[in-house]
Amino acid sequence: MPARPAVTDASDAEFSAKSAAARRAGLVWRRAGVTQRVAALRRVWREVASRRAQIVAVVREETGKPAAEVELMEMAPCGLLVKHFTAEASRLLDERAAKLPWFLLNKRAAVRRVPRGVVGLICPWNMPFLIPFGDAFAAMLAGNAVLLKPSEWTTKTALWLEDAVASTGLLPEGLFSVIPGLAATGERVIDESDMVLFTGSTATGRIVAARAASQLKPVVLELGGKHPMIVCADAPLERASAAAVWASCANAGQVCVGVERVFVEAASHDEFVEKVRVRLAALRVGAGDGCDVGRLVFPPLLDRAQAQLEDARRKGAKVIGGEILDRAGLLMAPALVVGASMDMTVMTEETFGPVLPVMRVARAEEAVVLANEGPQGLAASVWSGDIERAENLSAQLEVGLVGLNEPATHYAVGSLPLGGMKASGMWRRHGDEGLLAFTQAQSVMVHEWPADMSDPWWFPYEERKTSLLRKILGLP
Repeated sequence: MPARPAVTDASDAEFSAKSAAARRAGLVWRRAGVTQRVAALRRVWREVASRRAQIVAVVREETGKPAAEVELMEMAPCGLLVKHFTAEASRLLDERAAKLPWFLLNKRAAVRRVPRGVVGLICPWNMPFLIPFGDAFAAMLAGNAVLLKPSEWTTKTALWLEDAVASTGLLPEGLFSVIPGLAATGERVIDESDMVLFTGSTATGRIVAARAASQLKPVVLELGGKHPMIVCADAPLERASAAAVWASCANAGQVCVGVERVFVEAASHDEFVEKVRVRLAALRVGAGDGCDVGRLVFPPLLDRAQAQLEDARRKGAKVIGGEILDRAGLLMAPALVVGASMDMTVMTEETFGPVLPVMRVARAEEAVVLANEGPQGLAASVWSGDIERAENLSAQLEVGLVGLNEPATHYAVGSLPLGGMKASGMWRRHGDEGLLAFTQAQSVMVHEWPADMSDPWWFPYEERKTSLLRKILGLP
């Protein structure tokens, strides 16, 4: 069984040194133009990505995921995000002119995007390369320094990343710093940063948000989800069943936007369940090469999945699979829960494991109501041969991202904002909103001519000036 990593909180001296270095580096970096930052960070990505074998090795060591998942679900999306952000950086970050009313024709205005300063990233263990690097890249592209507090379960990957970035010699020293530790280190990251981006559980997200709010610091939160997959009677069942299996079992189910429950219209229920059963049975579970599903990262995840399955059995559901294959190795067979109902924890609480509960509904509209009843609002999908109906159903779902005959590919699409509604988060990463979140808008006005003239609304107030302004502004 993977032992809990021997990680302790950073010492005051270590934290202070890294925080001060980030401040110094940030002051230098923010003065670099967008074009210069784009060029440097593109080269950083190329050099880091060229160490593919090392990335795969360190991520696999800490998470046990198949090599293909490291490349397909972490490195490839990261490359796509880099490509998108560097292509759009100038459009989003360069100073842009702002329109003024005609009576201010002797002035000009602009909007600048000013870096936040130091961005604190508190990152999870399930995507230890993609999430830290993707978020750090966007934050640095916007002109910020980064303090990264990784999960204690994936500290090696974060430290490898810090070393890989530093070894390029392309960024100011200290611009990207990793500070391993536990909760106390996370608290200090919040305190020492100008903005925080946290990815993790809803419970911890509330704590992070409260601490940041007490200091009036902006915070972006991506929190837990319970992706409802709604399958209509006319859905393309081959694609839908394949998607359900992949999106519930990829990364051993440890994906925040992954499918966690399925509502199927009665007319297609039995056929869908059978197709899913066959596909799940074909999955290869293990720790070596050639496997499809790897291990869970730490023991409580295995315990939670098993507890949910036992609760479902006790309440009348049929559980197919789900056996513990290797407790020490944290391996379990993917589970299909047939006859699930909303009184079961597997349908209402996040699982974060290779478990797929299926509930029969009379109509998809019923599924929408049930999906919206819970506190989660991260991701959902609707599956139908009638795209117009799917569009209408999806528009009623209270989630931050939704797929139509599409499971959870949003994360790799840099142009799409990513985040949740309700208890699944606030604000967004990725997309225009995600990059701009790492900046503040600074409004600029310049008086151009005549150089030495007062504006008519300045002192002294006179009726003739007031009357003239009323006419100019079209006021009664």
